[in-house]
This record gives sequence, C-alpha cells and structure tokens, in this order.
Amino acid sequence: MRTKIAGGGVTVAAQTPRFTRSRAATDRSSALSRQRRKLYWPFVAPALLVYLGLFFGPALAGLWISFQAWRGSGDEMRFVGTKNYQRLWDDPAFLTAFSNSLKILVVCGTAIFALAFLVSAFLRQMKFRKGLQALLFLPYIISPIAIGVGLGLFLDPEGLLNSGLHAVGLSALAKPWLAPDQIFTTILVGVIWVSTGFYVMLLMAGADRIPKFFYEDAQVAGATRFRQWWHVTLPLSWDVITVAAVLWVINSLRIFEFVYAFTGTAGNPPEQVRTVPIYQFLMTTGGKNPAYDMGYGCAMGVVMVALIVVLVVVMRRVMRREAVTF
Repeated sequence: MRTKIAGGGVTVAAQTPRFTRSRAATDRSSALSRQRRKLYWPFVAPALLVYLGLFFGPALAGLWISFQAWRGSGDEMRFVGTKNYQRLWDDPAFLTAFSNSLKILVVCGTAIFALAFLVSAFLRQMKFRKGLQALLFLPYIISPIAIGVGLGLFLDPEGLLNSGLHAVGLSALAKPWLAPDQIFTTILVGVIWVSTGFYVMLLMAGADRIPKFFYEDAQVAGATRFRQWWHVTLPLSWDVITVAAVLWVINSLRIFEFVYAFTGTAGNPPEQVRTVPIYQFLMTTGGKNPAYDMGYGCAMGVVMVALIVVLVVVMRRVMRREAVTF
C-alpha cells in the first residue's frame, strides 16, 4: 500500500501487516522477559539462602573454630590463634594420617586409572560388556561399611581366604593379611578393588560416545589397538578423563567408612592405617574415647579443604587441552 503526498508526487510505503506483527512479537517478548526478571529472585533466593546457610555457614564456622580451643557445646571458646595449625606439624599421629591419605591418593589413583584404561580397552571388544561393567561397578554401590566389615572377616587369619588356602594345600600363600606391617597394603588393595569399577564406567561412557568411523579409519590405516586407544580414544575422551581425575582427588582424600569398618570394629583403628578424616573423627566426637578437641579437628578440616582446592586447580591446569569436537 502506498500513500501519495500532496504537491510532491512522492509515494511512501505504509506499514505492512508483516511489520506490525513483528513489532507486536517484539513487544510481547520484552514483556515476557520483564516478567521473568521479576520472578527470578523470588524463585532463586530461597534455594540460595538454604545453600549459603547449610554450606558457607558451617564452612566459615569451622574456619573460625580452627583458631579456638573448644570442647564443644557448653564450653567457652578460647582464642589461640594459629596454635592448632602449628600443632598439626608437630603431631606424629597427624603426619602419619596425612601420609596415608596421600598414599591412597597417589598409589591407589595410579593403579585404578591404569586398570580402568586397560579394562575399558578390552571391554570395547567384548559382546557382554554391559554385564561385565555392572559386575565391576557392583562393589562401588554397596555400602563401604558392609564392604569393609566383609573384607575384614574374609582376610582374618582364621577367615575364609586363609582357610581355603589351607584346605587346597596352598598353605604357603596364607598370610597374616591384617598384621600391623601388612594391613595398610591390604587396605590399598581393597580401595583399588572397590573403586576401579566406577572409573571404568566413566571411561567407558567417554569412549562409547566416539563415532565408530574413527576406529574404522584407524584400522584401515593399519593402527594397532594400542595406537587406536592412544590416537583416538584418549584425545576424544580427554574431558571425561579430566573429570574422573578430579573426582578421584576429592574422593580419595575423604575416604573414611571403608577403612574405619575394615579396622575399627573392635575399637579405634590403629595409628598406622588412619587417614586424616579418621583422625579428625577420633579427635572430635568419635571413637571409644573421644578427645572433643573441636578446634584441632577443624584445623585438620581446613588444611584438607585447602589441599583439595590446590590439587584440583593444579590438575585442571595440567590436564587442560583444547576442546575436540566430533
């Protein structure tokens, strides 16, 4: 539709219905955006307040208590500055627990990822891999308390393992698995057995999303299985491997139930097998004779949180790669 201006002969196009509909749609979109912005905080604020109250509140309280001498409810706090932190480095029991936690992180982590890579490479070629994955994952979903107690009874000097070895004439292989000089090695093996299935599942999830034609092209080029894994599986599932490594760092430094159930059913776990969470538990409200030293326990917690944050940041920087799309 055109409109002629008097005296000029100039015609101007009037607004078409299409332009009108576009303007109306824009107005409705703006009104909807304004309504969404009005509803944003009423919906988010309650959850945010709960999160801040249940997470940051206790975290800040723990940091404050770590500078106090306090035996818990009913006792007055006494500010001692950094004495709790200085005490950590002079406490042989804490240094042993800290060393044990790092051994679980490094030794078990190396073995778990080596086994997970190896098992996932073989599972890709198997027909019944879903069933095998479920079997491998089963120990991880069972309660760590049940696993710890059951494994402790199984490896007892008079338990099923040694009795079975004696029964079949393999007495030379029977060992005091729970002896003081052997028990922590046994715990490391147990942690590896319990945890490997979970990381196999993660790595398999990363490998299963890789299109098959990448492997077909590699086979045509004459690549061996190892080269297929090195040049195809590893780079294309690197983001999943990074997430798995970060999860292991966090999970390994807070292992508690398995070790406590494995060794502490008849009393406090012996000093040579304690991890930092176990020692923290014994120094606060846990064990047969709790120490109720809340400030010291909170200092341990702050140190471990700081260690986890540093390790996660360093690991993510070391493992950073350019994103691969396929």
